[in-house]
Amino acid sequence: MADSSLADNVNDLADEAQESTRSMSDSAVNATRDAVDKARMAADRAAARLPDAYAGAQSAANETQRRLDDMGDQTLLVGASFSLGLGIGLFFSGANRLLVAAALIPAAAMGITLFGRDQGNMTD
Repeated sequence: MADSSLADNVNDLADEAQESTRSMSDSAVNATRDAVDKARMAADRAAARLPDAYAGAQSAANETQRRLDDMGDQTLLVGASFSLGLGIGLFFSGANRLLVAAALIPAAAMGITLFGRDQGNMTD
């Protein structure tokens, strides 16, 4: 009799553990589905805004190039030298690499514009 009630208790505990495990796995699956749905909605919103962002970036780049083309050679040389010096100084002082790269971007743009002018003058 004692063995029978002990076996029943063990079976009841096993059933409760199994039910608890099912409940926890269902909760995990539901949480995962919710997270995936939220990520999908965020990606859809970002994808809907992407063409506008691209157009804005392209417009800004074209305007920047137009302004660089309007600048004189001396102005471009001074600007590129300043930007290059700032970038090198930040690099040697141990600044964040992203900050160094951001300081060097104008130097690259101005240098490319200068070299493009020189190439154009050689072919003329």
